[in-house]
Amino acid sequence: MSKTNHGTVTVEAGSDSFTLKSTLRAVRALENRFGGILPAMQALGAANLSATAFIIAAGAGIDTNKRKDLEAVEEAVFEGGVNKVGAQVLPFVKALLNPGGKTDEELEELQGNEPSDPETAATSTSSLE
Repeated sequence: MSKTNHGTVTVEAGSDSFTLKSTLRAVRALENRFGGILPAMQALGAANLSATAFIIAAGAGIDTNKRKDLEAVEEAVFEGGVNKVGAQVLPFVKALLNPGGKTDEELEELQGNEPSDPETAATSTSSLE
């Protein structure tokens, strides 16, 4: 199961766990390999084992030029299942499209659509009264 925290995603692949972080280095690695973020998403959708492993390695800060390191990630992806692991990686790739942006929940809170303090919510009044 993946957990996302503002562009950071923890991915479980087999018996291994990888923390993927939205960095410029990761974006550049994906652009060099796939030609952009969207083609990287398409490779995930195609359940490509080596592409999934490459994205994990790039996000985890593993040197993508070291074949032996990539093979270890590929083995973990294979062990965890390409489809299952790829589904966990997708939120990371999506976050790379806007790594400095706010989540939908953060934007709603800033707009005042959802009070952040439960005590304030209990004492707020409606203009319909």
